[in-house]
Amino acid sequence: MSAISARVRPLRVAVPLAASIGLLLSTGSGTAQADTTADPATACPFSRTLCLFDQPDYNGARFTAQSLNPPTGVCVDLVEHGWGGTRARSAVNNAPQTPVLFAGSDCTGSPLPLSGNGLNASFTFDAKSVIVH
Repeated sequence: MSAISARVRPLRVAVPLAASIGLLLSTGSGTAQADTTADPATACPFSRTLCLFDQPDYNGARFTAQSLNPPTGVCVDLVEHGWGGTRARSAVNNAPQTPVLFAGSDCTGSPLPLSGNGLNASFTFDAKSVIVH
């Protein structure tokens, strides 16, 4: 019986650095796994970053977003990145500003504010976009 080996290449997300965008993203499109511990500091060890998780208690796949211009912030289309609907189930925000999930695209519709420098261990919200600072 012969062993099969595969070369694994890291997933890279290209984000244009236009002045109007100002955003850093990291997503595994459902394949990148956060640390399986429920410790928020371990699950989201980044500064000035919003981490969304597809399971309660900071578990499962992780999506991160950060504005390159925190005073202004930026609207992120979660559907475009495979995180629309009720996929986000918990969040860690390591930025002092309050990120806001929205039911509509382009950061419109019903809002769900998340805590600035805070934890949201479990929520269900049909989010299509988020403002991060």
